[in-house]
Amino acid sequence: MIRKATKADVYRVWQIRTQAILISCSSHYSQETVSSWSSAPMPDGFADVLVHHEALVFEVQNQLLAFGFVDIQQRRLEALFVTPDCAGKGYGKLIASELLLVAKRAGVKQLTLSSSLNAVKFYQGLGFVAKEETLWVHPLGFEMASVVMAKQLF
Repeated sequence: MIRKATKADVYRVWQIRTQAILISCSSHYSQETVSSWSSAPMPDGFADVLVHHEALVFEVQNQLLAFGFVDIQQRRLEALFVTPDCAGKGYGKLIASELLLVAKRAGVKQLTLSSSLNAVKFYQGLGFVAKEETLWVHPLGFEMASVVMAKQLF
């Protein structure tokens, strides 16, 4: 089931994000980068961000397994994470499809994102096109390679 996230989901959502970084990103990033990224503390107000951007969660039998959200004003897919033991089961595609519909209904003509290196093929499978590889500077100050991607919605 896909539903809107609530403030009560915030800690499980952050766990999913952290687990996905630790497991899924280790194939494309150094241990130092993965460690720094995954250990970053949850930002103040993260629950408000989830609710404000109407984040979606995917749950099965009351277990949250994936989440994502779009920043409509910035026309960006900001986050999409699946718990590692459920990777490859289609949950990420389900959430992504719903997020694309949300953006399209809001009148977004082109949606962009900054993909981690390990997720580029996933996003290409959804019709996103890689534009350029860049260095993303995390709020804690470390840099990591990412790929700017875009998808036409209309």
